[in-house]
Amino acid sequence: MATNTFFVCPNCGNVKKFKIFTSNFQVIEQSPEMGVRVGESGVLPSLRQNDNYVECQICFKKSDYDMVADIGKRYMQETLGVIMKTC
Repeated sequence: MATNTFFVCPNCGNVKKFKIFTSNFQVIEQSPEMGVRVGESGVLPSLRQNDNYVECQICFKKSDYDMVADIGKRYMQETLGVIMKTC
């Protein structure tokens, strides 16, 4: 799990709080303004080793890890692009 990965919920658009389920389990909080994680729980081992999804803490929907990370990457590119154009 990459610690610099930014997530966006495809269901509700949440960009702040998520539970990450991979070979480990972790709760994260991220800042859309800074584009980085501002808080994260300790890493706990996942009891189900084949899990690879992200759960939104707003709508509680589960989404594929890669899809949510890809949306987050595009979100950050768009956000940074707008910021760079206004400077």
